[in-house]
Amino acid sequence: MKGINPTFLIALPALILGIVITPLFNITLSESGYVFCALFLFVAAVHFALKLKQMQSIISTLAVIFLFVSLGNLLFSLSDPKNQKSHYTYWIQHQKPENNFYLRIEEKLRPAFYAARFVVTVTQIDTKTTSGKLILNIEKDSASPLLSLLVDDQILVKTALAEITPPRNPFQFDYQEYLRKAGIYHQITASTPEVYLIKRGPNSLSGYADALRTKLNTDLNKFAFSKDAKAVLNALLLGQRQELSTTLRDDYANAGVMHILAVSGLHVGILMLVLQFLLKPIGNYRYARLLRTLLIIAVIWIFAFITGLSPSVLRAATMFTFIQLGTLLHQRQAGLNALLTSAVILLVINPSLIYEVGFQLSYAAVFAIMWLYPKLEPLWNPKNKILRYYWQLIAVSITAQLGVLPLSLYYFHQFPGLFLIANIVVLPALGFLLIYGLILLLLAATGILPEFIASFYNTLLNTLNQFVSTLAQFDALLFKNVYFSVPLVILSYLLLFFMVQLTQKKNFINLVSSLAVLIAFPLSLALIEYNQATPALYVHHSYKTSLFTYRSADLDYTFYTEKNQQIPENLFANFKSEQRIAEMYHEELKPIFKVNESYILRIDSLGLYDLKAFKPDYIVLSQSPKINLERMLNQFPNTRIIADGSNYKSDVDRWESTCLKKKIPFHNTYEKGFYKIE
Repeated sequence: MKGINPTFLIALPALILGIVITPLFNITLSESGYVFCALFLFVAAVHFALKLKQMQSIISTLAVIFLFVSLGNLLFSLSDPKNQKSHYTYWIQHQKPENNFYLRIEEKLRPAFYAARFVVTVTQIDTKTTSGKLILNIEKDSASPLLSLLVDDQILVKTALAEITPPRNPFQFDYQEYLRKAGIYHQITASTPEVYLIKRGPNSLSGYADALRTKLNTDLNKFAFSKDAKAVLNALLLGQRQELSTTLRDDYANAGVMHILAVSGLHVGILMLVLQFLLKPIGNYRYARLLRTLLIIAVIWIFAFITGLSPSVLRAATMFTFIQLGTLLHQRQAGLNALLTSAVILLVINPSLIYEVGFQLSYAAVFAIMWLYPKLEPLWNPKNKILRYYWQLIAVSITAQLGVLPLSLYYFHQFPGLFLIANIVVLPALGFLLIYGLILLLLAATGILPEFIASFYNTLLNTLNQFVSTLAQFDALLFKNVYFSVPLVILSYLLLFFMVQLTQKKNFINLVSSLAVLIAFPLSLALIEYNQATPALYVHHSYKTSLFTYRSADLDYTFYTEKNQQIPENLFANFKSEQRIAEMYHEELKPIFKVNESYILRIDSLGLYDLKAFKPDYIVLSQSPKINLERMLNQFPNTRIIADGSNYKSDVDRWESTCLKKKIPFHNTYEKGFYKIE
């Protein structure tokens, strides 16, 4: 990779390592600062000492690596909201059953079935000035119309603070952890009449961008767009995916073209290429190149503003701005240097970005295109312009897919076999849809949009949706529930790197490295299987019913349900995706289970537990048994109590109070989710 800036090549991995390892160690902010200052002084001393002696040393490189690791640690600690003394978590110990929360709307989220949802900043609680972010749920009420809240609106809500619910069943998406990494630790819920609007109006760039999108949507509502076409228009041009139905989302994901609905580097890149083509007549003189670069950068950031300045768009705008500047300065490897530079800058500004799936996928795809496309595209050079264009498109799609495939398998556990066909059709159309759509928005904003232009765009979007829906019907070519772990992701990228190196330079080191990674794959799977071979029993949270899963040492899984109950399909899929499963069975629940040396007693509505000489280590209460828990605990003082989702919540609360008084460990699946016994 000649021409790449070595400083950023060293800084980026070290910075990422420092960010990622920070949560693993209990290091205070002050300790992080001391370590960074000490390393900075050491690096400076080593640099000047080597410069005086006109020498080079590996010590200097290692010191810089440790400095950037320390910088990542310090930046992540500084970005942690809980390190701010004004953060609302310092106030929690003084909270009352209800408090006055003064909030500012930060972001509108996709609404849930029962509530509208927002990310809000807490500016004040009662009379205490505070900071920090929460999730606000406003319950839908047929008697009261839902408030139309915009970004930067200031509201007052009188309610109580609540925990974010952890995943209630194994291998579910951990929304609590996802929000924690974004600096959000609690939520509040209120009905529409309990929300009081204090001040309306934008006072930030995000607020003005949201107001502009709201105005554009109001202007577009005058035209007869179909529901799905309007949803795709909002996603494609305005960065708003809240209106996408579950069916439409699934169709785009299953066809392998979900990326066109998430405004990101793809859209900004297409916009940049179109602008370069349109501005080509300006010429190639020095000032013409400068003017063209400034115009392209300006339009890129205007587009970023229109789409709401979302993190994905900001990443793309930053990256392509650096690409334009690098091209202007005739730098070699301008694209890869811009990629590394933008990643470092964005992580310095917001270290938590490293945990965002969109950030990882975006940079993996763009890096793969910039690295692999120049190697793949020359393999075929057809004379026909149409064939050459489509070959280039295929090459881009293949390289991008190679870049994101390991991450996609890890996060989504599926691979769309028709991604190539879908992208060959959709990507050429995307450029036209994007430019057409921006012109449509401009005409709508000025009030001169003709009906036939809007109608034709509606037809185009409906045709796109129909095409994607047709491709999504080929279930046989959609590979679902693919097991993929973190070690396999790392090994996959290493294998890709060494195989490409081997094709470029056939030497002993590249050959041995490729073979070593290939050998590591089965060894990694064997190690994973060994770690999973410990028998375990999962007590699930299932509303109004009981559900257990037992994993044997042979990786056989048995799902235990109540009579005539079926295994929930999503639960089955989660287990299959996240675990290496040999066989799966379905049986009726039993009263007694044994896991290793532990005995588990399940007490159902019959309330039977008086078994002579039987001392269970765990007792699972289900179907709200009519028992005297205090008397039972006197009989089994060394047990642990688990209450699943089949019980009445009032009974669970009463049992929890009893266990607290008796100092018996108690697990409530309503609040804490599933329980695992190994």
